[in-house]
Amino acid sequence: VYWDWLAVADAVEDLALETTRLRPSRAELRYRGFSHTIHERRDLPEEPVYHPIAHVGQRWRDLIGYYTRFGDVLELLDRVDDRYVIMNAGDELRLSFPVPPPPPAGWRRDFVLIGDGWVKDGDFNTGFSQTVLPLPSHDRPDYDAPPTSLDLDPVYQRHAADWQTYHTRFVTPRQFLQGLRFEP
Repeated sequence: VYWDWLAVADAVEDLALETTRLRPSRAELRYRGFSHTIHERRDLPEEPVYHPIAHVGQRWRDLIGYYTRFGDVLELLDRVDDRYVIMNAGDELRLSFPVPPPPPAGWRRDFVLIGDGWVKDGDFNTGFSQTVLPLPSHDRPDYDAPPTSLDLDPVYQRHAADWQTYHTRFVTPRQFLQGLRFEP
């Protein structure tokens, strides 16, 4: 995740506020690699810098399973449901939005991106950290049921067509594990 800017606002009374929801006009999943990060002080989080790219190769052990293929994924982001983009490390989701009309004179415009999704990583302290399964859902947000097989997963059963159209990129940690082998 690349954060351009993040702030907290104090409450302001009698503030005229107008909210306009914009739907993305384009959504493209692609491989980008990993942004360079700055970590000047140990008491602060590292800061990603979008340019330049630091790595394009594998940095972590991949989770085994089906990921979303690269290309147009707009249909998966149409609404909050249990259809989603399954991204791997180094993937980038590029969103484009239509340009709204300018705000009224004297008004200021801010943009807030609101997302709905899950994050699962390969940390050994994460439940089922070696596989994409089990798939999270709004009626089962915790990874509390051990993974079985894809065809038995409730999210797959509700949206099986997504695995024919979108989630077609099967990934294993084979390349990463081979890179760790020591050949005398």
